Amino acid sequence: MVVVFTGGDELEDNDETFEDYLSRGCPEPLQNILNVCKDRCVLFDNKTKDGDVIMKQRQNLLDLIEVVMQENGGHPYTDSIFKELRKGAMKLRQQEKAVDSLQGQGHTMQEISDLKEQMHRSHDEQLKRITEMVESKLRETTKRLEQQLAEEHAARLRAEEKARADQGKSNEEIRKLRENLEKAQRETEALRKASESGKCAIL
Repeated sequence: MVVVFTGGDELEDNDETFEDYLSRGCPEPLQNILNVCKDRCVLFDNKTKDGDVIMKQRQNLLDLIEVVMQENGGHPYTDSIFKELRKGAMKLRQQEKAVDSLQGQGHTMQEISDLKEQMHRSHDEQLKRITEMVESKLRETTKRLEQQLAEEHAARLRAEEKARADQGKSNEEIRKLRENLEKAQRETEALRKASESGKCAIL
């Protein structure tokens, strides 16, 4: 898992680093979560308009997701994420006991067996649906972040290209102005010399 923090702009306004925030009285529940996540966390600045900062934040998140996937054999999560969901198995066992208690109450063993099988199928299908939903959400999120990163990278390249073109145009204008200035200086010097010699020069 990866922990995503927001509010980086508030830390910056308070002249505080992310490390300072985590080191000064980090709540124990949060520290436990960070330990479980092996300190994989990323800080997002909510208000920044700096494209480089935004792209770096998203790239950091994608890098951490890649690390998690490598550690989990190509999957963005492990079964441990669903431990809480599997507590439902305890409920299933309780239901089985309730079904077992139906024996001797006019129900056949086959009916009880069929009922247990139906409960198991329902439980397994629920876990499967949840797993597929989480996988789908993670794929969508990763794809969206990668697309945004690619779009911002392309926009940055276009901006850099435009800046280079504008700089080239500006340099050309400066060159022409310099040439005109030098020409004007030469003409002024020629007029000055002509004036000193008492001659009239037509330029």
